[in-house]
Amino acid sequence: MVAPNPNPRRAVALLSGGLDSTLAAKLILTQGIELVGLYLSAPWGCCDVSKASHAARALGIEFRVEKLTEEYITVIRSPKYGYGSSMNPCVDCRIYMFGKARELMVAWGASFMVTGEVLGQRPMSQMSRALAIIERDAGLQRRVVRPLSALAMDPTIPEETGVVDRSKLYGITGRSRKPQMALAQELGILDYPTPAGGCLLTDEEFGNRVRDLFDHQVKVGLDDMELLRLGRQFRLTPATKVIIGRNEGENRTLEQYLTDDRALLVPVEFPGPSAMIVGTVTDEAKQLAGQLIAHYTKPEKLPAAAAVTYRQAGATETLSLAPALAAAAFEPMRV
Repeated sequence: MVAPNPNPRRAVALLSGGLDSTLAAKLILTQGIELVGLYLSAPWGCCDVSKASHAARALGIEFRVEKLTEEYITVIRSPKYGYGSSMNPCVDCRIYMFGKARELMVAWGASFMVTGEVLGQRPMSQMSRALAIIERDAGLQRRVVRPLSALAMDPTIPEETGVVDRSKLYGITGRSRKPQMALAQELGILDYPTPAGGCLLTDEEFGNRVRDLFDHQVKVGLDDMELLRLGRQFRLTPATKVIIGRNEGENRTLEQYLTDDRALLVPVEFPGPSAMIVGTVTDEAKQLAGQLIAHYTKPEKLPAAAAVTYRQAGATETLSLAPALAAAAFEPMRV
């Protein structure tokens, strides 16, 4: 469904900050179509909002950021169309994101949507059948223009009605980046990022952490998903997990996630990692977290009588560290 009496020459463009979405928006802009760029922000920051914002400024279009909510976690947890190689529900994810774009289309009075998708580039979500399912379930049948692959696909409504000149679009398919790079040169788009790793849900380690979280926690919030990006993670019991910071930046970030139901252990006067206990906090969990801190501290930096500051629910106390935990003892716990 689109807005009542939408403006046929107004569209919403999904922007990731990458080359493909920038090229797609540029090709539509050159046809005199009014665009607003939309960036959909996931809890774990798959793409870079600053790159998307930069692309929008370079294109000279309005830019909006839509934060994905806890509703999005339900999509990941129970995908109708299943997962890809890891915990990536690519088809369901695109349906959800297209639905968010459709909401903006209605609010802004736009008649269609623009994406940088390339037919055949991604095996799960960018094949012909998947693209058709995504459009149908998002309520955007034949209203998604894909300028980079349009000539390899059936015409959309904006193309059929002459709003978009199909002859000025392209028929790029497959995974090679060379056609896009050549087109960027032709269009004068020279400042663009190199391809990144893509969605974190396709990453094996991150996917394992998502699976572990869903297996052990009934209610999952955005901050729980964000924490999956951080540190070394260990499942001590079904109810308890420990996160060990990998560097000073992560140690500081862990502090930002301290809540009444999480505890934080911070080294006292020695340069070691911080540890966050997530879930049920027991004396055994405190001891194991301390032993992990000792293990990941350089031996020459660890005092003979090392201690940590323990913080939870506004209370603070000092705890002595037990001897470092041997790798053989904790590796089976690693998530």
